[in-house]
Amino acid sequence: MCCGGESKIDKKKFGIITAVLLISTLLCFAVIYFFHPNILGLHGSADIDLSAKILKDTPVHMNIRVYQSGKLLLAQYHAGAITNLGKNITLAKLTGDSSYYNMTTYNLNTTYISIGNQGTLNTGSTVLPGEWNRTLGTVEDQDYDSFNLTCTFNPDALGPYTADCIGINIESGVGKDTTLFAYDTFSEVTGIDDTFTITVEFIVSIS
Repeated sequence: MCCGGESKIDKKKFGIITAVLLISTLLCFAVIYFFHPNILGLHGSADIDLSAKILKDTPVHMNIRVYQSGKLLLAQYHAGAITNLGKNITLAKLTGDSSYYNMTTYNLNTTYISIGNQGTLNTGSTVLPGEWNRTLGTVEDQDYDSFNLTCTFNPDALGPYTADCIGINIESGVGKDTTLFAYDTFSEVTGIDDTFTITVEFIVSIS
């Protein structure tokens, strides 16, 4: 009789545990199903997790990684800013109003990434201060509300260079003025030479 009673208790405990595990599993699947579309959109090309809320708060974000001889020295991600020139270009494209907006940049695209030494940099800037490299970026991960612009800088041996800012530009040419669409800053890196590799990713979004 005793053994039979213990068997019934064990079966009851087993049933409760099984039920709890089943409910937990179903809840996990429900959470994954609900958040899955958002999770897919929270990873940039540089494998750095992004926040959907952050992306909505600011239209431009930056990932930057600085390597020396293959060793990671710097990895940062944060929000950037669109310049007044960038806003002008955007509104010119949308309205086609040459009586108010500067239409000379109407057909130019934001396809070049620059790197420089910050100095004075704000939304009124039209070129990156201390710019020492500008290269053609690759447009990736286009969606209905965002795209990524990426590039890799391979500094030459003419340095050493100093860097603490990057930008998106509408034309090529190192130091060329009236071309800065957006920018961001990061912790200063010095002594940059041909042993360095710098990867950059801009995430541009609209909401």
